[in-house]
Amino acid sequence: MQSRRSYWIDSLLLLGLCLLFFWRDLTPVQADRWAFAAGDFTQQFYAFARYEAGRLHAGQLPLWNPYTCAGHPFLADIQSAVFYPISLLTMLLTAFGGFFYRALEWEALAHYPLAAVFTYLLARRLTRSRVGGLTAAIVFAFSGYLTSYPPLQLAILETVVWLPLIWLLLDIAADRLAVGAGASASRWAVAAGLALGAALLAGHPQSGMLVAYAGMGYGLYRFWPRPLVWRRQSWLRPFALLGLFGVSGLGLAAVQIIPSGELLARSTRSALGFAEAGRGFTTYDLLQVIYPQIGGEFPAFYVGILPLGLIALALLSVRRDPEEPEQARRNIVFLGWGLLISVLLSFGASLGLYFLVYLLIPGWKLFRGQERVIVWVVFAAALLSGYGAAWLNRRWADQKARAAAMPETSRAENGSGPPERGLAAGFGLATLAALVMALAFWVGYLSGHDPLWGFTAASLALALFLFLSLVAVRSGCIALVLAVIALDVFTYNPAHHAGAVSMPDLDEYRAFLSAAVTDTDMFRVANDDVLPPNYGMLYRLEDLGGASPLRLAVYQQFLERVPRPRAWELLNVKYVLSWRESLDVPAERLAKMIGREDKPIYLYRLARTGPRAWLAGEIIVASDREQAWQHLAAPQFDPARQVVLPAQPAGFGAAAACGGQIIWRERAPEKLALQVTTERPCVLVLSELDYPGWRATVDGAPVSILPANVILRAIALAPGSHEVSLIYRPASLQWGGLLSLATAGVALAWLIAGWRARHR
Repeated sequence: MQSRRSYWIDSLLLLGLCLLFFWRDLTPVQADRWAFAAGDFTQQFYAFARYEAGRLHAGQLPLWNPYTCAGHPFLADIQSAVFYPISLLTMLLTAFGGFFYRALEWEALAHYPLAAVFTYLLARRLTRSRVGGLTAAIVFAFSGYLTSYPPLQLAILETVVWLPLIWLLLDIAADRLAVGAGASASRWAVAAGLALGAALLAGHPQSGMLVAYAGMGYGLYRFWPRPLVWRRQSWLRPFALLGLFGVSGLGLAAVQIIPSGELLARSTRSALGFAEAGRGFTTYDLLQVIYPQIGGEFPAFYVGILPLGLIALALLSVRRDPEEPEQARRNIVFLGWGLLISVLLSFGASLGLYFLVYLLIPGWKLFRGQERVIVWVVFAAALLSGYGAAWLNRRWADQKARAAAMPETSRAENGSGPPERGLAAGFGLATLAALVMALAFWVGYLSGHDPLWGFTAASLALALFLFLSLVAVRSGCIALVLAVIALDVFTYNPAHHAGAVSMPDLDEYRAFLSAAVTDTDMFRVANDDVLPPNYGMLYRLEDLGGASPLRLAVYQQFLERVPRPRAWELLNVKYVLSWRESLDVPAERLAKMIGREDKPIYLYRLARTGPRAWLAGEIIVASDREQAWQHLAAPQFDPARQVVLPAQPAGFGAAAACGGQIIWRERAPEKLALQVTTERPCVLVLSELDYPGWRATVDGAPVSILPANVILRAIALAPGSHEVSLIYRPASLQWGGLLSLATAGVALAWLIAGWRARHR
């Protein structure tokens, strides 16, 4: 009971620290309140969540988004994270009062107690110490990495916080395997897989890959047969457990992974290339290890000054201490190598190790931004600092016990052993070095080098925290050690995600867009980088652009290869937002306002707007895409009567004019219904993007959807009056949903059965 109570007390302490760390994000006082900085959080994740909430609150599953990129498979865009459990909880809690911006901020902040408690539980188990657990939790949850870039890229934060829980469950599985409890080990491996599935559902594929590889690597290390033997029987159970872990994780997230894989294969991210994928940190960014104010925009390397000494203590002393359990010493070696390899990988193509990873590790070449490997660095650093703090606490406790038993002997000693004295001496010398550097930078500043003032101030701050670390190590008081660590990260890291209280709903543009917002016609808008990319989702305006890393490659090629006036005609553009004082096509200027950087922006209405659906009788057959681009760009091409198809539909002869009537019956994101009347065989062309999963019927009978003008949908119609319907029901979602339901059902039933059997 005492042990259980300590877990609850420590968890509540960590929750209190999270509330204190983010108090300016949570306070109701407007003058004190921070908001998340403008960027992807406001322009992408809030817009996505707002659209998702509106659809879910209306009892609809948001499969398709008509408001960005001329129509986009919303659920297949993995960063929509429609099935992420905590996101669904946010949607549920806002169902009655309506979704609002701060609800998404609160969802992000709710992940910090999860990160802290998960890390605490893991580190306490590994280090056998409350102090070790608290140290690791504080370092990881409040590190410069986790508190800066990830909350603004919400999917990253919501993915990586599951890594400590995955390791915890795999560690328990390994211990159960070691005592021969194979069935119990299997259940814990499946539980770890479910945690992996939650991480994958959070919606950041690169971070999901990093979490999955970290889980597989730790599982392989912990399940590794000892002593090492090469008999098949010795490896059967370890690989079976790893298989259960991977299959259960992928199976639970299949409802998101399969549709997203379908989109990824057709997106601009399907092939980045080595140069694009290999970007990472520079050596200058390493300054952030001790200078969080200097270097890149976010202090990703900063974990605090005192934790650096604890990491060195763990690597140099704890792992060689014969009184430490063998497993703990092995863990420190594993974490040390992991820390080194992760740092090298975070530099991307700047270092040779990335070449091998790029060529040999599946999935690595799909993502850019190799600096995101920093999550491994910070996580390993947090656990190593936990080992150092736990060892130091045990040493001090032993010394106090010896002092109580033999006071005469203790007075002859100085109260600390060689490792502690070495650590204190290191902090003392580093303090002097920091003061010398501050003096040197100050002299340089006085000589006219103004940028050196920043280094002067940073060196003085570094000297202060080095001195506090020295005092903490010499004090013999572990509470002071924890206090110095918390003071350090609370000093530097709370504000990196923050900005001015923003206007995520873009109300300042409402009057400017009033003509388009109140227009009841069917049309799209072309945004020439005037408004934030996903403004269309907020104003319910169908736009040609949008903020998403997964844009259809063929759509991007269309915008690049087809002349803009023709592209606008084919895509039913009626309004244009531009910085230009005039357009190169006939248009009426409707509104003007001052935009970013005090530059005027304009709203235009085109004199001619292409229809959303029309009938074409002249078919141009293009056997390959290059021919199709040439036809679409040719001056003589007439979209009103001509259509480019990959093959001639059956029943169509010589080209002829094609007339008729089109009446829209229904228009919803996932369903279109029209009544079409024509006197001769015609091709019904819809200004809607062609994408797998759309199914068409004519008079209730299924028909094929033809790819028209490369990117649009078309249906061949016989003479007469027809009821045409198009419904978006992707098979990828159906198969993924079945796999996820089956995985969740089987896994939960198995876990519950095991729990009941243990209690019986």
